[in-house]
Formats: sequence, C-alpha cells, structure tokens
Amino acid sequence: MDALTALVNALNLRAKLVYSGGVCGRWLMDHNSDTSVWFHLVSKGQGWVHSPSRETPLALESGDLILFLPHAPKHFLSYSAEHLPCDAADTRLTGWAGGESGFVCGEIELATPRSLLWQALPAEIVIKKNQAGDILAKLIELVISEASGQRFGSDSVVERLCDSLFVLVIRYCIEENLVGVGVFAAMQDRRLATVLGLIHQQPWQPWTVAELCSKAGLSKTVLSEKFAALIGSSPIEYLSAWRLQIAAGWLKEPGMSVERVAERCGYDSVPAFGKAFKRYFGVSPGAFRRNINTPGS
Repeated sequence: MDALTALVNALNLRAKLVYSGGVCGRWLMDHNSDTSVWFHLVSKGQGWVHSPSRETPLALESGDLILFLPHAPKHFLSYSAEHLPCDAADTRLTGWAGGESGFVCGEIELATPRSLLWQALPAEIVIKKNQAGDILAKLIELVISEASGQRFGSDSVVERLCDSLFVLVIRYCIEENLVGVGVFAAMQDRRLATVLGLIHQQPWQPWTVAELCSKAGLSKTVLSEKFAALIGSSPIEYLSAWRLQIAAGWLKEPGMSVERVAERCGYDSVPAFGKAFKRYFGVSPGAFRRNINTPGS
C-alpha cells in the first residue's frame, strides 16, 4: 500500500454532498469553513470566483473543479464577474434541466484542519477541464452524469465518487509540484514515500529510526535531514503526530470516549494521552471533543 492510500484510509475522509442541481438569477454561493474542504464542480454554464487572493474574478466553466481548504480566505461564487450580490436572496435553485448554471457542491470535514498536513496544500485548488488528465476528467464526467441522472441512490454514489475525486486532487497537486514542503511533497521522494507508507499503514508499530532506515535503504543522517527539510520534524516526531491525528479523528466518532481512544492509541493511561494530545493540539481531548459536538463550532 502506498503512502497516500494509507494516509487517506487512516483519516477516513468522507465527502458530503451539499447541493446538486441548477441555479438561476443573480445567484451567490457562500461556502466558507475553517474546518472543511469545500468543492464545487461546474456541470453546465458558468460561475465566477470572487476571492481576495485573485486580482480579478476567476471564470469557471462546465467540467471545471475548484476546492477551498480551511485556510483559504473568505470567498464567494457568483453569477457575474462584475457584480457580487450582498446575499443569496436572489438565488433560485432549480432542477438540473432548468438552471442557467449547474453545480455539484460538497464538503469534506477534517478532524485537524490546522494540521501542517493540510496547510501545505494550496488554499485554493483549481483544476480546469483541459488540465485534469484522463482519469480525473473521466471521474468528473461520471460525477456529473450520476448527479444529473437522479436515479435511486444517486446522492450516495456521488458522495463516494467525490471521495475518490479528493484523492485524485491530492495526487494532482503532488504530480504538478503544487506542494513544495510537507508530507505530500515528501511523497515525491521514493525512499521517503516508503517510510511514510510504513508509518501511515502501521502507526501503532513501535518503529525505531533504525528500522525505518533499513526498510527504506537510507542512512539515519539522510533520513533525518530529509524529514527535517521537507516535513520539519524527525521521523519519530512525525510518527507521534500522525498517531494523534488519527486519535483526533476517533474523537469525532459518536460514542467514542477519551478513555477508549487513549486505549486504542496504546497509551498507558488517559493522563499520558491527554498530555501528549494537548501538547500537539493546544487543547485537551475532552475540550477537543466538546468543540466538535458544539453546534456552530
């Protein structure tokens, strides 16, 4: 199993379909979040992205895809490049056939949105139809076809397809050199990818630097230098951080107590787990869990 597959599987990333259909009128979409990745796929017509990161609004056309990560500045999608409505009062949602423009919109909630893992990706990821490449382009077409068909189970199918869409977007960022530092950049190094794959796939293994070096065919010095340069930590520090990110995801699950998460993570005691968790995230596991379950948090 490669490093990216193991990472995605461990984090249990899931897309949630928020809107699928047409829009008319002087429409406005305000989908901003500091905890979720938002994605917008244009199925027909046009739309414009208004963002402080751009000097002029960005035109999106049928087949184009844009994603906004939690660290993206506040932005809007609008019917016009020249006019940005003050609210969505004039937005008219329609069926697929009736809209002047059509969208598939959704979000992927991140347990640790402020993690350097996600911060290393571009805040706004734009993939134009002619840039997508064969596999991603085919998947985009399949998402649009399934969403617009509105057959039994279509929404569920679209959500699962969008899970794959997000993985392909990450791969696109890696292959197009859109990430210069961080874990995704390190995956471009074959031997570092081997180490990351081991860590991501077997996080509870009591790895030592010597064992990781042996598996990857690297010296301790080279491995440490590469990790420091690209990831900003030692391999063991990254392993500890990765375990805590998985723990944060478990804390989001209904019925999962702090005590149970600590046990699953292999900590000798809840206080030991709490101390490590607070050192990494700045809050206790209990506070982290309460914030997740607080409406509007």
